Amino acid sequence: MTLLNSHKDILCSGEQFNPYAVVDIDTKNASETALLERDRTPLAHFEKFFSDVRGRDVAALGFKFMIGHNTRILNMIANYPNVVLIYLYRRNKLAQISSLIKALDTKRWAQTQRTAHVGSKIRVGPRQIQQKWHEFETYDVLFGPWFDALPNPKFSLEYREMFRPGFERRICDVLNVPFDANMKSPLVKQGSNLVLERFENPAAIEKYFTHIGFGHWLGAEL
Repeated sequence: MTLLNSHKDILCSGEQFNPYAVVDIDTKNASETALLERDRTPLAHFEKFFSDVRGRDVAALGFKFMIGHNTRILNMIANYPNVVLIYLYRRNKLAQISSLIKALDTKRWAQTQRTAHVGSKIRVGPRQIQQKWHEFETYDVLFGPWFDALPNPKFSLEYREMFRPGFERRICDVLNVPFDANMKSPLVKQGSNLVLERFENPAAIEKYFTHIGFGHWLGAEL
């Protein structure tokens, strides 16, 4: 989102269907009335979002949607074939789940400065990782074929691709906007790039994942 919003011709709103808040472009509206109305008529909220921001001086606009937000939106998205879909997934589930657990524990989902929080260790064992790993990989396994079958213009993106040279140009081409060489996200990674270093008890994590044949998840993610 922050990378997209660094482009002057792109506007990417927050999580319009977050269960706890209507995350607008500029503010968070968490009133119970707003949430009830959105959940009662999600399609109307979807259409109103695009109607409200259509007058803004941008070439591409949209919002962030996550699995678990609202299945009625998923069920109707094929009826809007002009909506471009960008699907971001992460193959290294050890890295993904460690990030998730840390965010749930600290309530910090993103940050722009390298504070002591970045180096704080995660108190979790391999069995907890395994449970979440298979849960989120199930999402990928079931979601991928459904996504591929949609008639919409779409772009599947693995997490690490965002950090490779030329990605900014690729995403501009997907959204049909001019390339902006100044595109840059202000966010910083909230844990060590060496995945094993993220854990308070790395020996247990290393032993388990090496034994089951996933030792390649322990090293540098990027």
